[in-house]
Amino acid sequence: MKTFHLPDLGEGLPDGEITKWHVKEGDLIKIDDPLVSIETAKAVVEVPSPFTGKVVKLYGKEGEIIPTGAPLVDVLGEAKKESGTVAGEIKVGEEIISEKAATISGRAGIKVLPAVRALAKKLNVDLNIITPTGADNTITAEDVKKASEALHDAGPLEPLKGVRRSMALTMSQSHSEVVPVTILDDVDITAWVKEKDFTVRVMLAIVKACQQEPSLNAWYDGKAMGRRLLKQVNIGLAMDSHDGLFVPVIKDAQEKSPQTLRNEIEKFKEEVKNRTIAPQSLQGATIVLSNFGKFAGRYANPIIVVPTVAILGVGALREEIKPVHGEPKVRSILPLSLSFDHRAVTGGEATRFLASMMSSLQ
Repeated sequence: MKTFHLPDLGEGLPDGEITKWHVKEGDLIKIDDPLVSIETAKAVVEVPSPFTGKVVKLYGKEGEIIPTGAPLVDVLGEAKKESGTVAGEIKVGEEIISEKAATISGRAGIKVLPAVRALAKKLNVDLNIITPTGADNTITAEDVKKASEALHDAGPLEPLKGVRRSMALTMSQSHSEVVPVTILDDVDITAWVKEKDFTVRVMLAIVKACQQEPSLNAWYDGKAMGRRLLKQVNIGLAMDSHDGLFVPVIKDAQEKSPQTLRNEIEKFKEEVKNRTIAPQSLQGATIVLSNFGKFAGRYANPIIVVPTVAILGVGALREEIKPVHGEPKVRSILPLSLSFDHRAVTGGEATRFLASMMSSLQ
């Protein structure tokens, strides 16, 4: 005869209420079959059977409160273990199980109590989408319940397709392969702020910086542990659209006039809008420019697109009062965020590149 005692169902809760028995005395039961549903202060948890055999006695009726550690059921048969733990997903005590998490959060794993894991399974909630609020990066039952409520209010799962799927794959590849570092600075562009074409001016500064510090105009091969320095400056220009992120490439930017660059930008904008852009126009970037500041934001950590080794983010133009020759003056300030792959680019190379850009923009 084996007696199963009510385990701690999470976070040191003292007791639980029997809400439903899934078996009755005389039933045959197997390990991991649903045994009883217990409601705690945190959640309703379905407790699986730790034994295979015949149910001899049930301790307590539906609606009764059972203290943690009190007898719950007697079973005539064999246990999976002799330790008194529950086979399956609920276990006695405060043992925490580690589960691998998705890499978008940058963590090696999340932690979850067995009872909370069972609750997530019952509510059909993926633990990988939850941000833990418990101690030591642990997902709590409340986290699961809130996620379930949010999923209930949200629309159905929408599989990513086309451009958005490509973006997701590209970003995942970058996250798993690249060793990114971002440096930030501001450049005073008061001298030319009246000019309208900021994007072209920044692109020309990128070209000059690539010529002075070619290490950032390169492709890196992680498998071969090697890089290719490139003579042509092919600037990928990040463009937002309803369908997702496009990065059309202005090839040989070092050979083009400001007007030609502007014409190509307008052409790509129209093609992205109408979804008529050719696949070859999205290939071959050697460095990328993201002008996110036209929407909002001062600084960012732009994501490097493999196999390139650098991306420049341009934030929103702002006005600040700065001392000029001892007097306060209103100045136009442009924030810059340069991300580089530290596998292929040194900090010195990156800072020299940024300094060159700032010199060109002032």
